[in-house]
Amino acid sequence: MKVDDKRDNNIKNLYKHYSILKKINEKNDNIICKNAVFKTIYADEYMKSEEGLCTGILFVLKGSIKIEKINQNGDETNLYNLKQGEFCHAALTCISNFHSLNIIGKAVQDSEICVIPIEVMKSYVMKDVEFLLYIYEDLYNKFKKIIENKEEIIHESLEARLIKLLCNKKSNIIYTTHGELAFEIDSVREVVSRKLKQMEKKGYIKLERGKIIIIRDLSDLIQ
Repeated sequence: MKVDDKRDNNIKNLYKHYSILKKINEKNDNIICKNAVFKTIYADEYMKSEEGLCTGILFVLKGSIKIEKINQNGDETNLYNLKQGEFCHAALTCISNFHSLNIIGKAVQDSEICVIPIEVMKSYVMKDVEFLLYIYEDLYNKFKKIIENKEEIIHESLEARLIKLLCNKKSNIIYTTHGELAFEIDSVREVVSRKLKQMEKKGYIKLERGKIIIIRDLSDLIQ
């Protein structure tokens, strides 16, 4: 495929998942088409910036990007996964010149992304009222999901939440850390590690570094 044809296909894919960007492009002399940068980010690869500076805002066309916070000890906490059609709200710190929250992006799987330069975002995209309504709706949906998860947590034991989370991964081999699981079920790493070791002793799972292997049907534990 020729370079121009590939770029045209990428532009069409961008507008398919972010139709609001097409409208902004048409109103501003093809500003998106002229400046959009398309990249492939491979599984477990981190988003890179120049000398720690935010040079652009990413939009996911295919795959999934894990948005993580890095604490003072260098540990990573998963905030949410960014999929096609969704907006990275952590990017608002770049657009608004807020203090950095040490947020990074890491590909969950091979992913296709578009990066729009920060100046284009500031001068054109963020000044569009319809785009602002779009990101507010996206933020509302994320907040609504958090509330629903919190309400569900109130009525379930930690062990049940952990088992359901593992079952929902829909794989017998789960690549994750105890800290990431703890974040997803609103607990702490030490407690999750203890629960996992109990499951291992019962013969339901096998624990390896950065990996959990499911040996028996976990749903038996919550019946």
